Amino acid sequence: MYLRKCRRTVAGERKDYWQLVECSRTARGPRQRTVAYLGEVEAPAREGVAQAARGERRYQPRLEDAGAPEWVEVDARRLRVERVREFGGPWLGLQVFEKLGLGAFLRAVLAPGREEIEWATMAQVLILGRLCNPSSELALAERIYARTALGDLLGVPLEKVNDDRLYRALDALLPHKGALERHLKQRLGELFALEYELLLYDVTSTYFEGLAEGNAQAQRGYSRDHRPDCAQVAWSKVEAWREWSALSEGCYLLRSNIREWSASELWEAYMQLTQAEAAFRLHKQDLSLRPIWHQKAERVQAHMLVCFLAYVLRKALGQLCQRAGLGDEPRQVLEELAQIRTVDVVLPTKAGPELRRRCVAEPTKHQAILLQRLGLALPKHLEMREV
Repeated sequence: MYLRKCRRTVAGERKDYWQLVECSRTARGPRQRTVAYLGEVEAPAREGVAQAARGERRYQPRLEDAGAPEWVEVDARRLRVERVREFGGPWLGLQVFEKLGLGAFLRAVLAPGREEIEWATMAQVLILGRLCNPSSELALAERIYARTALGDLLGVPLEKVNDDRLYRALDALLPHKGALERHLKQRLGELFALEYELLLYDVTSTYFEGLAEGNAQAQRGYSRDHRPDCAQVAWSKVEAWREWSALSEGCYLLRSNIREWSASELWEAYMQLTQAEAAFRLHKQDLSLRPIWHQKAERVQAHMLVCFLAYVLRKALGQLCQRAGLGDEPRQVLEELAQIRTVDVVLPTKAGPELRRRCVAEPTKHQAILLQRLGLALPKHLEMREV
């Protein structure tokens, strides 16, 4: 439906009258039907009717301000807020995700087919969910997704996110593991001028919940997680980013059989060990790599891949923080900005219809400083979606 303006001359004076018109398609072509004659309607009331006719949930422009002011009389006593959602963490993760070119990469390798929701988009749900609210796919579908603004950011309605679709997104993502690694190597090198050298190879393990009898990767043996009662899967990490190694002060005696390296090169290589161990801890604790609930071998590998991609987002955010003079540990920045919420502000109008705005909460002074240092502009409004 829409508003149609009719201009008439009454007693020598030109006046505008308004009609509410419904448009529909028929076998004989489009047809229009006048639903109501509104007569002369003031601009504020007319705007309220027009928004109701268009559908209030699709009125707000996406991630941008509204531009010219729109003046509408509202009942301040009945003003209310609804639908509070976690916004800052997913939004920040999405900014890093796009800086790494992962969105374009996934859309290219996971070309749309007959699926209702594109696999590239569902992969984003998995990776950003792992970064901000690490949990199982079942918990993400049943509890976590509903309380975040991922639906607003990615355009995937809540009812379309279920554990089966997330599992199939894992299956779609895994075959592109090698291409993902090559893409990240190139993109991280471009963004942060990293030099790649094979410095360190380290191994750890994590455990399964369940027997995992059909999975050849599940083996009994020494448990680094102190769970000898569970089957284990071993995995390794190659630290190959020299500029990411940290230099520390102090006196150490290092013994090595490599005569060609200088003392500083040996020290950097040694410090990579602590980085590898820290990476394992981050995977297992912050990103909830363990325990593994999947029973199929391919799903286990895909689960580890998603954890690794979330880890890359954290490391890239750490590099952005370091550039901004905020240190290279992004935990505090992520936790601080994760406090930012979205809310729906509902405005009952004098004309009758309710206006609804999906607003991003104003950042605190500290949050605003972090955003300014990172060069990020927080949106004020979001598009109203049926999510």
